[in-house]
Amino acid sequence: MRPAVLLIALLASSAGARADEPRDPMRPPARESRPAGGPAREASPILSAVMTFNGRRTAIFNGRLVHDGSVVGAYTIASVLEDGVRFTSAHLSGEVHLPHPESPIKKPAAGPARASSGESP
Repeated sequence: MRPAVLLIALLASSAGARADEPRDPMRPPARESRPAGGPAREASPILSAVMTFNGRRTAIFNGRLVHDGSVVGAYTIASVLEDGVRFTSAHLSGEVHLPHPESPIKKPAAGPARASSGESP
């Protein structure tokens, strides 16, 4: 009878030890369960970049490389714009754009540094 008690105690202590172990940062997060009967909620669209390759615009939309006609989750890409993406989702349409810097004009750097020769001009 003692081996059975020892085995149960050993299993109980090993289960508690696993709960205290640090989480592996390379492991994907556990999926959250959604309420039963509740609709799946699509995350807000995120636009990370817009690029042009060989005259064709592509974008990174919700972490995926997309072009006109691509489907990402519930979103269908209607068109990739110069600075954004036009999409449709569940009979709705919308656009997301990249944030623009405050000023598109960049100021030139200060003139080149010159070492002083000790002479007066």
